[in-house]
Formats: sequence, C-alpha cells, structure tokens
Amino acid sequence: KGIDDVPIDEQWQLDGLDGPVDVVVDERGVPHVFATTEHDALFVEGYLMARDRLAQFEFYRRALQGTMSEIISPVLAPGIVDQDIAARQLGFHRMAKDIRQSLADDDPVLEAMQAFCDGVNRWIDKVRSGEASLPAGLGGLIPADRIADWTPTDILTIARYMSYDLSKSASDEITLTNARLAIAEAFPANSPDSLIAARAGILHDLWPLAPAVEAPTRDGFPNVGDDSGSRAFWQPGPLPTRAPSRFPSHKVLGAAAAWFESVEKNLLPYVGLGGGSNNWAVDGQHAENGFPLLASDPHLSLLSPNFFWQVHLNTTRAGGDLDVMGLALFGTPGVLLGYNRHIAWGLTVTNFDVEDVYYETIVPGTGGEPDKVVFKGQQVPIQTITETINVAGGQPKTVTIEVVPHHGPIVPGTHEPGGTEALSRRWVGHEPSNEVAALMGMMKASNIDEVEQALDSFEVGSQNWMVVTSDGDIYWSTSSKVPLREPAALSYDPSRGTGFAPCFVLPGDGGYEWTGEYLSDRYLPHDLNPSKGYLSTANQDQVGVTHDGNPFDDEFYIGWYFDLGHRNGRISERLEQLVASGNVSHTDMSQLQGDHVSPLGRLLAPSFVDALDMLIAEHEAPGSHPDLSALADELDGRMQRLQAARDYLDGWSYDTPAAVEGTPTASEISDSVATSIFNAALTRLLHLVYDDEIARIGVRPSAQFIARSLERLVLDPQSLSSYSAASSDSVLWDDLDTEGTTETRHERMARAVAEAVEFLEGRFGTDMSSWRWGELHTVRLRDITGVFGATLSIPPEGDEQFPNGFPRPGDMFVVDASHYDIWKTDDFRYFSGPQQRLVVEMTPDGPRIWNARPGGQSQDPEDPHFADDVELWRNNQAPPLFFDEADIVEHAESHVRIAP
Repeated sequence: KGIDDVPIDEQWQLDGLDGPVDVVVDERGVPHVFATTEHDALFVEGYLMARDRLAQFEFYRRALQGTMSEIISPVLAPGIVDQDIAARQLGFHRMAKDIRQSLADDDPVLEAMQAFCDGVNRWIDKVRSGEASLPAGLGGLIPADRIADWTPTDILTIARYMSYDLSKSASDEITLTNARLAIAEAFPANSPDSLIAARAGILHDLWPLAPAVEAPTRDGFPNVGDDSGSRAFWQPGPLPTRAPSRFPSHKVLGAAAAWFESVEKNLLPYVGLGGGSNNWAVDGQHAENGFPLLASDPHLSLLSPNFFWQVHLNTTRAGGDLDVMGLALFGTPGVLLGYNRHIAWGLTVTNFDVEDVYYETIVPGTGGEPDKVVFKGQQVPIQTITETINVAGGQPKTVTIEVVPHHGPIVPGTHEPGGTEALSRRWVGHEPSNEVAALMGMMKASNIDEVEQALDSFEVGSQNWMVVTSDGDIYWSTSSKVPLREPAALSYDPSRGTGFAPCFVLPGDGGYEWTGEYLSDRYLPHDLNPSKGYLSTANQDQVGVTHDGNPFDDEFYIGWYFDLGHRNGRISERLEQLVASGNVSHTDMSQLQGDHVSPLGRLLAPSFVDALDMLIAEHEAPGSHPDLSALADELDGRMQRLQAARDYLDGWSYDTPAAVEGTPTASEISDSVATSIFNAALTRLLHLVYDDEIARIGVRPSAQFIARSLERLVLDPQSLSSYSAASSDSVLWDDLDTEGTTETRHERMARAVAEAVEFLEGRFGTDMSSWRWGELHTVRLRDITGVFGATLSIPPEGDEQFPNGFPRPGDMFVVDASHYDIWKTDDFRYFSGPQQRLVVEMTPDGPRIWNARPGGQSQDPEDPHFADDVELWRNNQAPPLFFDEADIVEHAESHVRIAP
C-alpha cells in the first residue's frame, strides 16, 4: 500500500508551494512529508515545526539575540535585563548576520533556509491574525503581534550558539590559570611549613591532564609515521629565548570568572546545552544480520520541549533526490542527526581546543582617542560596538562591546576605565562559515566520498561524525577547523610547571598566536573500517594525545580538556566482548546505550570496604590500626550500622538500579542501596579530602578533574606530586585545618561512609532496605524558561506520583549519562542526558530504525504527542520507527493533503 491508500483527514492550502504535499503522521507522532520539490519539503517542515514549537522558536530567538526585556518586564522577571546584556556581549546575532552576508543571494543553502522560513512565517501569520494561538498560556507571555517573521539570520543565530556552546573553553582556561597562580602562591616549595611545601606543584594532582581511562578511538593520528606526502602545516621549531610575558593579575582573572559565572546564571540556565554524547558503529561482518549498526545518543540539557523535532522529508517518491529522516534542531531546516536510504550518522562533541584567551596590555587613550592594546610592538586601537536594549516598562539600556581586532571581544569586566590590562578571547567561529551546507550535503549523501565532500563545509563546532553506509562501511570523521599555534603557545611542560599553553590564558603581545593555518584534513582524527570491527567516541581523547599527561608535545595539538574516559572505556570494553562473540544485534546496541554500571563504584568501592574493615578491626582490637583509633572511639555506637553498610558495598555488583517502581528483586534492592551508600560517601569524601586545599586557592576543579584526581589518590598515589615516601601516600589525605592530627586515607574514607550512613538515615530512616537510589537520583524535563510557571515540565512540578522527578538508574560517568553535581552532598538529581536512543541497522535496501526521545513533538501539554516518548525513554526502551512507505502506511495516524 502507498500513502494514497491512507484516508485524508484534512486538506489545507498554503500559498508559496510549488505543488501538492502529503503529510502522513505516524503513531509515534513523526510527520512524513512527501513533496514534489525540496523547496516544498522544507517549506512544510517549517510550517509544521512552527505549529508544534513556535513558543520555543520565539523564546530562544529573544534569549540569544538579547531582546527578552522587550516583552517581559524586569519587574516580573528580575535578571531579565542581565540576561539580554549577556546575550549581546556573546554576540551570536552579530555572527549570524556576518554569515548571512557572506552567502550569495543564489546560494542553494540560503534558498533552503528561506524555504523553511517561508513555511514558519505562514504559521506565524496565523498566530498574528488570531487564527491560531500559543498553548499553555504562553500567549500571555509572548504577545502574538510582537512575533516577527522568521529569517535565515534567526536560523544562523541558533546554529552559531549551539556551535559555541559545544566548543567553548575560555572559562576553563581562566579557571586553570587562576588555579596555577593561586597554588604557586598558597603552596610555595620554599615554605618553612613542611605541610605547605609538600603541596607545591599540586596543580595537576587536582587538575590531571591525563585521562582516568585510556580509551582512544584509534591509536595516534592518521597518516603519521607512514605518510610520505608533503606537509603544509606548522612544524615545531626552537622556542623563543626571551623571557615569557607576565600572567594576568588575580583581579582581572576574578573579573573574567565573575562574568562567565553571570553568563551561566543569567543566560545558560535557559539555553545551556550541557554537552556530552556517545556514538559508535559496528562492522556488519560482526553483526547478527550482516549489516553495519550505528548507535547515537547525544547528551544535552533535558528540557521540555527538547531541542529536537522529528521529521521525514521525501521528494524521491515524486522523482527527486531527498529521502531523509531524523532529528531537526528546533528553528532550523532539514535534519541534523539522522539517516537516509544509504547512510546514517550520529554526532558527539570532539572537545578540540578552538578558543583561546589572551592577556592584553592596555595603553589608555588620551585626547578622545580609544584605548589600545600592545601587539607585536605596535599599539592597536580597541574597536567598540554599541547596542541598545529596549526594556518593557523601563528605560532603554546601552551595551558597549569592546573588540581587539586580531583576537576578538574583550571579556566584560576585565577592562576598567583607565586600566592597563584586560582579557580577550579568540574563537574559530568568530569568522563566517557555512555548516548548514554540510548538513544539506549529509541529507543526500549516499557513500563515504559524498559524506567527506559534505563535511568539507563543516568548520565550526567540531563533532565526531559516526557514519554507517549501505555499502557496508563504518566511518568516523572530525572534519573541522583546528587552529595551529605558534611554538611559544605550546611550550608548557606539565612536569615542571613552566611555559605557556592554550589551557591557560596566553600573553596577547603577539608571540603566542594562531599561525593562520589549520590542521590538514589528512591529520584530523578519522578512520574507516578498522580491523577491530568497531568505532566509538564519547567526548574522550580520540588519539591519545593526553595519555602521557602532556597534550602539547605530540605531532599536533588538538586539545586538552577531553572527557575523562569512563564512558568510552566501558563502551569499548563491551564492544570488544560483543564483536568477539559475533552476531551483534540492535538489541545489544540498545542495551549498551542503557548500561548503568558505575565506573567509580568498580574502582573505589573496594577501598571503602577496606577502610571500614580496618575501622571495625580497630574497634574490636584497639591499637591494630592506630590511625583509626580516634574515629573508632567517636563512632563507638555505630559499628553495627557501619558493618551493614560495609556488607552492602562488598556485595555490590556495581549496577545502579533505581529499585523504586514495580517489584524489584532482592539483588536489585541490594544494588540500589549500595549505590546510595557509595554515592553519598563519594560526595562527602571529596569535601573531607580537598576542602582545605580549595579554601586556600579559591578555585574548585570540575567533576571531570576531581574524579581523575580522586582515582589517582586512591589507586595510584605514587603518580602524584603530593606523594610522600615517608608515609607511602599523598599528603592530600591530611587535613591542613586539624593542627596536631594527621588524617590518613583509611580515616577519611571510613568517615565518609559514616557521614553517608547518617545522611541516609536522616533522609529515609534506619531501615537500610528503604535507601533506594531512585528516591535520590531523579530527573525532571524542565520547562524551557522557568519564567513560564513550569507548565511544560515533565513530570510537572507537584506531580503526585513523581514529586521529585522520575527515578532513574545510573550515577557519575555511566554510559547512559545521568551525572549529578558531584560537589553536592544532598542533591543527586541530574539535568542532562540522552536526547535520543537511536540505533540504525543500515541494509542495502535502507535503514531499520529504533529510537525514543525525552519528550515528544509538541509544546502543547494537551497534545497527545507532548510527552508520549517519555515512558519509553526513561525505561530505556526504543521501539521501531518507520521509514519505508509501506511501514508508514501501516502505522499511519493521520493524513493531510496540502495544496499550493
């Protein structure tokens, strides 16, 4: 049967179409758009997406362009003006205008964007005329008459923001610079206090550059060692002999940190992506049916509505060349993550370093002249951009953005009037590029050659592209612009703590610049049909540049802040097992996406058990473990409880079930309780170990770094600069604030469990079997704004069944990303995770697809497709989707015919 056999439920008429269009919506809420031209397919995509998500379009447009204050008074939403100021300072709307101006009027990409916008604007016309309205009371917050036409610049603003949020590093570089200077001051090697001197050089004890798990996608760069061709790229040369320039002051670093914190507070809570992601591919020779398999689960903020909208665009039925399905990013045309009849692809963030921060020396202007920066011995005038923010019910606000011509915008707050220093940031995306062209090419690509041709246009927002083809290929590419740096910018030696590197703020005097060249495609990490039978990425170091703790001394520099490696380590471990056994199925792929084995639990729980064993032994035989004597006395009446906690940890399988809903088994309950005890102890151990040092340096490592640090502290203390041969352990275990007392690893770890037990008793009572992880570890898909009264949250605030959100398995760094804030000791909720659970089997006849998403298609809580995928997603289920016309017809829910 064909779509003509599906009864027509409605007939519409839309001006601007080339011909008739059929839209069949299947039972999963996915619209299948059958058009005669690509223009019409994109036009109708825009119309339908706007119908489902217009409030989301308008909210993000205003949030990113800095015009929220025009419609929402600061009286009703304090901080809304600061949000707009942050958006203007970031400047995504200005970048988008530059990209739009770089495109010729007859550029096919511009034509495609305009077709999409024309469809969006047909729906906006209906809203402005009153024929349609925004759901859930959103019309009262977004006046219909204030919704402007959607434009290609709006598309590019959203795309540029997403590219930046998934490739930014400036804040991390400022943090690490602050830490480097603060540690040198707080813990000088020549301090007369031996406890202070013993902590000299602990920067990379707390911020290790080496991964926790070495799990590269391939061993080393491609075409290195066996490449006899010419190399048109920078080669390391002798370092400059002059003394390095000075570092920024704490004052300017603090101002920069404060600005980034304000951006996080005022803008990113609404639009921050919280990037992560997994993808992998298995060669068909190891698969159950002989065809390659792709898995893709990108990790972003879990919001309602979510970032993506599912669609199928088809012109091949009418003789065209477009037949693509997958996830479209809201407000943008086509498909970002998906599959056609010949290829399927998924994306993860590469974490390549494409943004640097520079320390500028300012020469204040005189006689009305602008301030200048010193660059290569010359004084270069600072440029300024002035913008006005209109405020509902208030006075307009003027914002001035300062720009260093050869670097980029000055970080707000770092350049005081009459001051002599500032920080600027240079990002590869400040220059125009055309990533939409890459996506349009991917939608039609039919083989690896065409994939590579499409990805030539993808320059900003570097991704690990994982691709499978109907030819049987598995392919991985990181096609993007990675700037090459001058030698002095890569002179840092982590073992000695000398020199400069892009992980720190670099001197802006002209000696630490980008060369103007970018890493050749020959050497950008990639691979095709490797002999091991699979490829996988999870934001980790793809080629091993950080494995020696120094990412600056390899053939090429590509980055320093990669994922610590646990997710891809586990993925690789399981894929090795699956490939070795053969007959890998789509079910195996889905089960791996839902892997909840605790990596930190596997590594650290045995040490907690050892510490408890020693504490209990000291209590029973005083003097057997003198370092635990005081703690044993302190916890004299708690030993039976600690013995029970010890037994839960010792019997733990390291799976992390929620064990709240249904009828969990005894083993699931035991594992769930152990998970609660472990994570409550883990978060407390961090404070017991590190709070004294952090208080003295004023900077705290992120979860990625502190977890690496703790693992080395527990499992490999000899690798730390803080290792003491006298104690055969790191001095970090000892608390600087307890004069006359020397804490040990066993005392700290046993105390952490004791505090965890006390916390869990306070939360759940004394019955340990009730300490279920799913009561602590929950997720709520949050309303996209927070100012809309949480009407869109899933489950809604105050939900009777799930008042704290959905109970979920998983913990820190599991494959099925569900990471909570590791520095919080009483809040284990998480807010970022998979945006889909996609598995594709790519057969010669086209794709077979399984998927589920966190939410649904519509922004309207009354729509049956508002949250219909949530139950599937949260239970790690991924039913089939429908691509072939016969399957679409079999599972059709409705049919609309649209006439021009």
